[in-house]
Amino acid sequence: MKRFLSVFLSFALLLGLSQFLCPGLAAQAANSKLIAITYDDGPGYYTEDLLDGLKARGVKATFFMLGSNAARYSSTVSRVYREGHQIANHSYDHPDLTTLSANGVRGQIQRTNALLDKACGKGSRYLVRAPYGSVNSTVFQSVGAPLVLWSVDPLDWKYRNAETVKSNILSQAHDGAVILVHDIHSTTIPGSLAAIDVLKSRGYEFVTVSELFRRRGKSMSNGVQYRSCPPNGTDLGPVKAPSVTVQPEGDKLRVTLAAQAGASIYYSTDGSSLNQSSSRYQGSFLISVPCTLRACASFHMNGSRSETVEQVFTQPPVQEPRIQVEDGLLRLASATSGATLSYILQDEEVQTYTGPVPIEPGTEISAWARKEGWLTSPKVRASYSPRGNLFLDVFPSQWFYEAMDRAVSSGYMGGVGNNHFAPAAPITRGQLAVLLYRCGGDAPSPETVDSLPFSDVPLDAYYREAVAWAYEAGIVGGAGENRFQPDRSVTRQEMAKMFAGYLRNQGALPADTAGAADGYSDRGKIDGWALESVEQVTALGLLSGQGGSFLPKETSTRAQAAAVLMRLADYLNRT
Repeated sequence: MKRFLSVFLSFALLLGLSQFLCPGLAAQAANSKLIAITYDDGPGYYTEDLLDGLKARGVKATFFMLGSNAARYSSTVSRVYREGHQIANHSYDHPDLTTLSANGVRGQIQRTNALLDKACGKGSRYLVRAPYGSVNSTVFQSVGAPLVLWSVDPLDWKYRNAETVKSNILSQAHDGAVILVHDIHSTTIPGSLAAIDVLKSRGYEFVTVSELFRRRGKSMSNGVQYRSCPPNGTDLGPVKAPSVTVQPEGDKLRVTLAAQAGASIYYSTDGSSLNQSSSRYQGSFLISVPCTLRACASFHMNGSRSETVEQVFTQPPVQEPRIQVEDGLLRLASATSGATLSYILQDEEVQTYTGPVPIEPGTEISAWARKEGWLTSPKVRASYSPRGNLFLDVFPSQWFYEAMDRAVSSGYMGGVGNNHFAPAAPITRGQLAVLLYRCGGDAPSPETVDSLPFSDVPLDAYYREAVAWAYEAGIVGGAGENRFQPDRSVTRQEMAKMFAGYLRNQGALPADTAGAADGYSDRGKIDGWALESVEQVTALGLLSGQGGSFLPKETSTRAQAAAVLMRLADYLNRT
């Protein structure tokens, strides 16, 4: 229930923002006339006809079902749920619940819930309407759900006349009302549908009971009985269908779904109908074609969900091009046989690739592949740097481009595979030790390499020699318990400590740097063991703050390490 309430609160904040930015739209939403029509005692022989009528009118209703009838008309229960109506619990066989013990009440409710779960999925939430509206303290304490009465009763069970049903509904209808009728009576079907037509013409919007309360920002609590939800100046609006974005990735499609704030997304990729047991979206995912994707957004799958979005994918994606530069020639290839490759060099016209193309350093590249009857691949970008490095994730518009190009060309920094250099990825303690070692470290003694006192630095690790050098030179120490933690990300103050240690080893530290960090607004957050090093690298211009802060505990990236490394090299060349 806390989660349910948080959804309401988040929507209330959004509504307040919309009133500030677009007061006319907010006022229109607040004036919406909402009403819920509910059908009891079914499903039955006439329910299918009722569903046809509701579907033709675009109306959603709430069905308080008897478990005994749900067992007899299971396909109708499934249709009710599938078409977006709310399914609710009216007991198993319509006893007066006040005559039962607590276990008897729970048995009536739980037995029916189990039958409804077959359509709605396990874990679904069901509102309860007590037969005859009869409740007492035992019922309140035992149902384990909100209880719903009504505020409009046309007595359709008594009069059995369609025109009377219609007239009685219209005479009692009001904004926020909950209408009670029964789908087991033949006269109720045309009577209620006729009343719906008139009320729609009067500006009423028919919603499920759960939507009536959600849209007005009202939570419903277990063991509490509700009759209506009067207007209160709030309408959070209907649940919007999720958006679907698809991008080819290899021989598959990557699907990204998005919904309004606070809503969950449920989906299937095999064409199956959605319910509470369907997959819940946690992040983008890959699908193979052919595939039928279905998705909906919900606050509660039973009674508060959007229309289902369905997309059928029959075309396979073309494999994106591979970009290579060898001996001054650009080469493109796609794993999709028969694909046509296109490319653009810098700001030139689109060209069709027919073979290796001469390319000059300092050129940006974009390429894609297409094939008749297939999905066009996404564009692949690359930069052939002024120093002849091919980058697939480092580009001239980025502040670290020059430093990364120099660091790679100097042999200080390597890629992470397939011309990717992961500039935004954290740099680890092991990686930073390697960078500094490559910058000009003397080979450590074989004894240090062999007897390194760190249990987490394997003998065959690519960084073992660098760690041994840094340890022997006093640039790094352990992380406690005979560990070095080579894969742990380096913070900005740790980076300062390691670079200052390197400069000390080289005899290149300035004499007096005390106070160099006084200008940082977060100087007090720099740990004591790192403060002197931060002052030293700050005084030399190797590391500087961001917006007046040093951000000592923030993780350092590979791009930042490359930039500091090149500043270090420039400083050493001047001294």
